[in-house]
Amino acid sequence: MRKLFAFVALLVTVSVSEASVREIVYNLGVDPQTIDPAMNHALDGAVVDVNIFDGLIRYDFSGNPEPGCAESWDVSPDGLTWTFHLRENLRWSDGQPLTASHFRDGFLRLIDAKTGAPYASLGLFIKNAERFYGGKCESSDVGLTATDDRTLVVELEHVNPLMLWYMAFNAFYPARTDIVSQNPRTWSAKPETLISNGPFRLESWKHGAGGEIVIARNPHYWDAENVKIDRVRLVFIGDANTALAAFRAGRVDFMTTVPSLMRPLLLKRGEAVSVPQYYVAFCELNVTRKPFDDVRVRRALSLAVDRKVITDKIILGGLKPATGAIMDGIPGRTDSEDFRTEGGGLIPERADVEEARRLLAEAGYPGGEGFPEITLKYASSGNRGKTFPEVLQGMWKTALGIKVNLVGEEWKVFLSTKRKGDFDAAISAWVMDFPDAAGLLENYTTGSPGNDVGYSNPSFDALMKKAGTELDRARRTDLLHDAERILVDDMPIIPLYFGSDAVMKSERVRGVCQFPTGLVIFRGAEVD
Repeated sequence: MRKLFAFVALLVTVSVSEASVREIVYNLGVDPQTIDPAMNHALDGAVVDVNIFDGLIRYDFSGNPEPGCAESWDVSPDGLTWTFHLRENLRWSDGQPLTASHFRDGFLRLIDAKTGAPYASLGLFIKNAERFYGGKCESSDVGLTATDDRTLVVELEHVNPLMLWYMAFNAFYPARTDIVSQNPRTWSAKPETLISNGPFRLESWKHGAGGEIVIARNPHYWDAENVKIDRVRLVFIGDANTALAAFRAGRVDFMTTVPSLMRPLLLKRGEAVSVPQYYVAFCELNVTRKPFDDVRVRRALSLAVDRKVITDKIILGGLKPATGAIMDGIPGRTDSEDFRTEGGGLIPERADVEEARRLLAEAGYPGGEGFPEITLKYASSGNRGKTFPEVLQGMWKTALGIKVNLVGEEWKVFLSTKRKGDFDAAISAWVMDFPDAAGLLENYTTGSPGNDVGYSNPSFDALMKKAGTELDRARRTDLLHDAERILVDDMPIIPLYFGSDAVMKSERVRGVCQFPTGLVIFRGAEVD
C-alpha cells in the first residue's frame, strides 16, 4: 500500500509514562486520513493497521510472511486453490468469535466497487473478482468460500506469485460486517466501533495536529502472551526539529526520521542509525492536462532536474539520485540480485539542460515562451516543508524559463487532492508494500485506483498483466524491467531520489521492528 508517503516526519513525541505502564511513544507525524484497512493507502495509516489487525498471514520480525490467524494452508497442484486453516478460538478485540466468514467479508469489501478501496486492484486475482467489481456477477460467484468457521477456500483467476505477501497486507484484513455496515465511512474513527483482531486495540484517538492515537494490548489476541508492552502512543508532530528536541529531552522513545539538515551529523555521531527503505521520491505529472499530455514536455522537465544536487546539497544523509522508477534493494531475478542493478541507469543523475531545452522547443515552447503557468502541490505538513518544492521550481525556471506556482496543502487535503486528480504536478513518494517491483509499477496500469496521474499505455498494461501470472521468477522479472523502461520513457512521474531511513531509539526500548516497507511493528517490543 503500499504506500503513498508524504514528506512527513515519522518521528516521536512523548509524555512521561506512568511507572506502572509499559509504554512506548512513537511519532506518527500526521493524523491519518483513515485507518480503515480497506480504505487506507498511506504509510501512516498502515503503521496503525499492522499493529491493531492481523491477517491470515502476518509479518515475522524480519518482515517476511509467517502464519497469522491461519495456522496452515494447502495449495492445489495448479496453484489456483488455496485453503487456509484458521487457529482455534480466534477472537475480536471485543471478545466475539472471529471466523473464516469475517475474512471472506473483508476480501469482498475490498473488491466491491461501492467501497471505493484504493487497493481494489490487488484483489482481482480472485476468481470472478473483476466481474464482481464491475457489477457483472454476485458476491456468491466470487471464489471465496468459508466452508466452516475455521476454513477459508480462496479460488484464483490466475496464479499469484505474491499470494502470501498479499494475505499479510492490510487490504486483506477481516471485517465485522455488523459494525462496518452501520457506518461504512466512520466506523474506524472511534474506539467504540473500531473492533480489531491484532496484538493491540484502539484505545483513543485525538484528531488533529498535536493529537495522538493510543493503542493498548489486546488480551483477546491469539498470541497475546508474547506481547510485552501495555500500550503505544502514536503522536502527531509534523516538525522534525520539534520531535528531535522532544527526543533529546527524554520524552521520546523512538524516531524513524530525523531533520534532514542534521541527519549526516547524527549518523556520524552514532545517535541515529541508517536503515534501508524501499522508498522513491518523485514528482507526479497529470497527463490528462495540458501541457503534460505531451511526452516531450514531461521528458524536458525530468532532464532539467539535477538529482545529484538534490541529494548532495539539499536533502542530506545517505540518499541517492533516482536512476529509475524502482529503488535499490528490491530483489531481481534471484534473491542475490538487485532489480535496480539489473535494470541499470534509466535516468541521468545530472541535469541535461541542453536536451531539456531542445525537447521543450520541439513541443512548441522555445525558451519557455508560451508555456502556461503551472501549479506544483505538496504536503505542507512534511518535514522538508517548502524547501524541496522551491528547489524544483528554481531548476525549472533556470533551465527552461517556465513559471511554477507552489501550493502547500494539509496532509489529508493533499491525499484527497491527488485521488481526485486535482493538480498539475505534485511532490509525492512511494514506499513499497512488498519487496517486489510490481508494487509500484502496477499503480500506473490503466484505471488503477493508485493511478492519480491518469497514465495509460496498452503496452505497459500488457506487460504488467503478463507479469502478474508469470511464476518463473527470471521471466517475470524481465517483464517488469520492460514495463519500467516504458514507464520511465513516458515519464508520467519524475523519479527524483531513493531514500533510506534513520532511527533514533531510546536505550530503554528493545524489540521494535522497522522494515524497509516503512512498517513499524510493536508486538515484540519491550521497555525497561
